[in-house]
Amino acid sequence: MDQPLKGFRILDLTRLIPGPFCTMILADLGADIIKVEEPSSGDYERQIQPAIGPMAYRFLLLNRNKRSLALNLKQEKGKEIFLELARKSDGLVEGFRPGTMERLGLDFKRLKDLNPGLVYCSMSSFGHTGPYRTKVAHDLNILAASGILHMTGSPHGPPVIPGVPFIDIITALYATIAILSALMAKRETGVGQHLDISMFDSAFSLLFDAARYIWKDEREPGRGNERLSGALANYNIYETKDEKSLTVAALETKYKKRLFQVLGMEDFLEDEDEMTSTGVSADKERKAKEAMKRIIARKTLKEWHEILDPADCLYSPMKTVSEALCDEHAIHREMIGDGHHPLCGSYKHLGSALKFSEAPVDLQRIPAPALGQHTIPILKEMGLDKHGIEKLQKQGVISFSSKVDSA
Repeated sequence: MDQPLKGFRILDLTRLIPGPFCTMILADLGADIIKVEEPSSGDYERQIQPAIGPMAYRFLLLNRNKRSLALNLKQEKGKEIFLELARKSDGLVEGFRPGTMERLGLDFKRLKDLNPGLVYCSMSSFGHTGPYRTKVAHDLNILAASGILHMTGSPHGPPVIPGVPFIDIITALYATIAILSALMAKRETGVGQHLDISMFDSAFSLLFDAARYIWKDEREPGRGNERLSGALANYNIYETKDEKSLTVAALETKYKKRLFQVLGMEDFLEDEDEMTSTGVSADKERKAKEAMKRIIARKTLKEWHEILDPADCLYSPMKTVSEALCDEHAIHREMIGDGHHPLCGSYKHLGSALKFSEAPVDLQRIPAPALGQHTIPILKEMGLDKHGIEKLQKQGVISFSSKVDSA
């Protein structure tokens, strides 16, 4: 069976994490992703160290299965080439500040007149409407603006920056969902649409657990002191005798009972009618956490693993990233694999979370491209000959890689 998006062409004008993560998923699903880059430097993700060979490692991981077209959109000839590509494409993803594409003459209104079926996705910090529309932000700014950062950390400590830029990633996932949905609608109606996907909106959609405290209890959620952020003894992190960490997440009553019985904490169990831990009694939980802290500190992580793992009480040792990248289950699930790149040689890559029984994703279909690696073949597909391509290069409209065979 062909991959789900085989035959779909999507123009990608994004950089860094949110857009490229989105288009990586679409590329893994079989879409022809043409990564349109500025000829002199391209996506500045290419500059972020460490590198493997001549390519930044994170760029390598985020830009598999894409083709690179180095095209100067500030030149009229560059715009003409782009408009011709857009006329025959199914989708476009851009991540510029609102108003930029309009100034380039490449906004949705113009492209819709050219291609009524085009799905045009704009990813931005705060969206294309509203008082913040012209502001730009990174993941940390959005965490701060949404209140999420205020809640993150320990009760008596400062806010803590998460180890993963998850607002970038959740925005990418929302954009992917929106694009797939719009492509389905287009299949029925033939009509494309503009998708306005913002990091701000994406972050706010995650506040369902915290917002209820404001709207119902009329109180501010406490940092590291709510049901799912550290208030419960049975949903927490503890240090072992050998100064390693383990997590317990025994929210459901049956798992909580099992955990407390294994730990000899039966005195803290009460008759609970609820299926799960629904509320927080501050004094009771404080005493239970203190008791569990003392108990966990008596044994090493290995000893606790031998006790808790067979008990099936929602326990996990806390791994370092390097330990996680050697995990046997991750390797079995093909979330960690070996790849080969013509410029970089052998390397380790992350797999896809999408598992299909009939059309598995192909992570090695196209190696992550050098800047302008596919400029020549793409222009040839458009009908340009060698003379025309050389002329465009001399005019600074295009560039192409000399490191690989781009013909």
